[in-house]
Amino acid sequence: MTQGEREKKKSTLFYFKQQQRPEACFSIRVERGDPFFPRDQSCMHFVRDQGVPPLKCDNGIRHQLNERTSFIDGSALYGSSRERESVLRTGYFGRMRENRENLLPPERCPAIITTRFHCFAAGDPRASLSPAGNVLFITWLRRHNLIADALRRATGISNDETLFQETKRIVIAELQHLTYNEYLPAMLDEIHLRWFNLRSRRSGYQDVYNSKVDPRTSNAFGAAAIRVGHGEIRNDVGYDKGFGRVQVFPLNENILRPDLMFNNGYEYMARWMSKTPQSRSDRFVAGGLRNGLPLTFITGMHPSETLTQDLIAIDIQRGRDNGVPSYNAFREFCGLPRARFFYIGPGGLIDHPLVAVLKLRKTYKHPDDIDLLVGGITETPRRQSILGPTFQCLIAYQFYLYKHGDRFWYERTFKENPLAAFTPAQLAEIKQMTYAKVQCSTMKNIGIMHSFQPRLMERPDRPRNSPLACDLILRESPIGFDISPFAQQLLELGGRRRQAPREWVYSPLNPGMRDILSNKNPKSQRYV
Repeated sequence: MTQGEREKKKSTLFYFKQQQRPEACFSIRVERGDPFFPRDQSCMHFVRDQGVPPLKCDNGIRHQLNERTSFIDGSALYGSSRERESVLRTGYFGRMRENRENLLPPERCPAIITTRFHCFAAGDPRASLSPAGNVLFITWLRRHNLIADALRRATGISNDETLFQETKRIVIAELQHLTYNEYLPAMLDEIHLRWFNLRSRRSGYQDVYNSKVDPRTSNAFGAAAIRVGHGEIRNDVGYDKGFGRVQVFPLNENILRPDLMFNNGYEYMARWMSKTPQSRSDRFVAGGLRNGLPLTFITGMHPSETLTQDLIAIDIQRGRDNGVPSYNAFREFCGLPRARFFYIGPGGLIDHPLVAVLKLRKTYKHPDDIDLLVGGITETPRRQSILGPTFQCLIAYQFYLYKHGDRFWYERTFKENPLAAFTPAQLAEIKQMTYAKVQCSTMKNIGIMHSFQPRLMERPDRPRNSPLACDLILRESPIGFDISPFAQQLLELGGRRRQAPREWVYSPLNPGMRDILSNKNPKSQRYV
C-alpha cells in the first residue's frame, strides 16, 4: 500500500469503503461532553442514500433510489426481482426454501454478524437484523409452504410454477387484507380509516383502482412517518415457554444475531410477542436503540467514529439526507395549522404536551426548523389511535395510495382480465382470515398448547380478546380457510391460469404480480 493510499484510508471521507464518494459522507456530530460516548469519539457513521435523477431523467431535485417495490406484494418474502425470487425457491411443489427447523434458509453472514447457527435469506436483506423481525419473516415463509402443500394435495397438481404462483397470489391477498383490516385499525382512528377508504368491504369486491394515483412511497412516509414504529420497540425480547416460564433477553445484545430463532425459539418468541405489549408510541425510545445499537459495518472505520449507533439520530439524519420538508410544512399539507411559536395555545404547537414543547424550544430556533420525525413522534396521540394527527394523516394517505394505485389489489373484479380476479367464494375465504389464524397455522407442536388472542394486533386484556387455543381459532382447518374454491377453479382451468401466450408487453407496475396474472408473458414457464 502506498503512502497516498494509507492517507486515503485514514480520511474520514473514505472510512466506509474506499470506493465511496466523499460527498456520500454525512456523519452525525457527537457533542463534546456526551454522557455516553468517550471524548475521542466525535462523530457517528452515516452514509447518504444513493441519489438518482427524476423519473424522466431531466435536471431537477435529487431523488433517492428505492430498491424495494412500493406495493404490498410480499416483496419482503419473495424479493423485488425475479433473480432474488429464484434463489429463494426450492424448484419443486411450489415451495420456498427453508432449513431443517422450517426457518428461513441459510445465507452467508456479513462480517458484523456473529452466530452459532447461520444467517437468514429472504426477499429483504434485513432478515437477520432483529428477533421480532425474524418472527415475521418466518411466519410468512411457513405460511407460503403450508398453502402450497394444501393446494397440491387438493388438486393433485405437482408442477412447481403453477403451485408457486397460485400460492403467492393467495399469500399476497392475505397480506393486503390483514394490513388494512388489522394493522391499520390498530394504529389509526376511525375517522382516518373512513376518510381514506382504508378498510376492505366485509364481503364482495371493491374496485378502487385509479390509474391516476401514484402509488410510490413518499420520502415523508419512508424517511419519517412510518419510522414512528422505532419508538414502539421494547428494550427487550423474550421467550414464553408455557406454564409461566418466561425468559427475557436485552434487545441490543440480540440485534444482528439470529440465534434466538433456533431450537424452537420461533415458537417461544411468537408466544411472547403476542402477550407482551409494545412500548408506547411517544418521544421516548428504548435505550437499546439509542447509543448502544450495534454497527451494521465493520471495515474502514475512522478512529473518531463511535463504536455503536443511535437509531433515532440516524432516522433524523436520514430525513435531512432525503430533503424531507419540515414538520410545519406537513402540518399545512394535512390541513392542520402551522405553529408560529413555541406555545401550546393558538398559534403554537397545539397538538403537543407542554413538556414536549419546552424540549423542542431548547432544540430548535423556530417551529419551522422542527424535523418531521421529531414533530410527529412528540405529538399527543389522538383518541382511538397511537399517533398524533400529523402522522395519522401521512400514514393514512400513503396507504390510500398503495391501495388505490395498485392495479392488482385483491378485491378487484378485473373486467379487463377476469381470470386475474378471485372468485366470490375465494374472496370470502380470504376475508375471513385473521392474523391469529395465520400465526396459529405456522406454530409447530413443541409439547405445549399454543393460544393467541383473536385480534392479534391488540392486547389480550382488551374486551372479548382473551387468548383462545389454536384449535379453536383454526376450526379444524390447518391453514385457517377452505382451500376448495381455489383448487376447484385451478382444476377447471386445466391447471393453467395463463391462457394462450401473447407478445410480451412491459409494465412498470408490480412486476411480481404481473408475472402471476398477466397473460402476455411467454418468457415465463407455462402452467402445466
